[in-house]
Amino acid sequence: MPIENYEPDLERECILVQKVYNECVIIDCPAFRIPVPPSFPPAINVVDCQVTNVETEGAVIGPGEVSVTVNFILGIEYDGNGEPQFIEQSAQFRRRRVALPSALPGMDVVILPLVQCLNCTPVDAGLVIECDIGVYIVVKVVALVQLEVMGRFCPEPPECEIFEPLGCPEWFELARTGAFWPPFPPQPPKNNNG
Repeated sequence: MPIENYEPDLERECILVQKVYNECVIIDCPAFRIPVPPSFPPAINVVDCQVTNVETEGAVIGPGEVSVTVNFILGIEYDGNGEPQFIEQSAQFRRRRVALPSALPGMDVVILPLVQCLNCTPVDAGLVIECDIGVYIVVKVVALVQLEVMGRFCPEPPECEIFEPLGCPEWFELARTGAFWPPFPPQPPKNNNG
């Protein structure tokens, strides 16, 4: 007699994996001032701005606290009185103390950054270019563990700190509505047909 709707017993599967003990999101929009080199003409208007070479550093600095550093290159193309000019400037976004309960010395910090140049404006008679940089960083504290698992996508983490933006309200709105970004892809609908 055949067995209908037979499902085999679940088998225990153990894996070694980096377990996320806690995570949060940093959202900010700092302004960076980039001086125009003396050998370049002053900036009339900014044509384009790009963020490249993004590198991260993170460390547990004490129980429940981590430091986060994101280094990047800011590339700016501007009009120098009819002549296209291009300058690059190293830049850094840093948070020395981010509260992240469960963080303990010896754990690793994983940083997933999204850094974008939002807009740039010449100031100080074109001798300086001021750029608003949109920052959206997921910070995770992890440790290698052995787990027995069954999985699904994790929800987006909460903000590390919440404050009202002074500028770039569109950036904060996009970040807070979940419009960003691939660590949190939409999950396919569940199939309840068995």
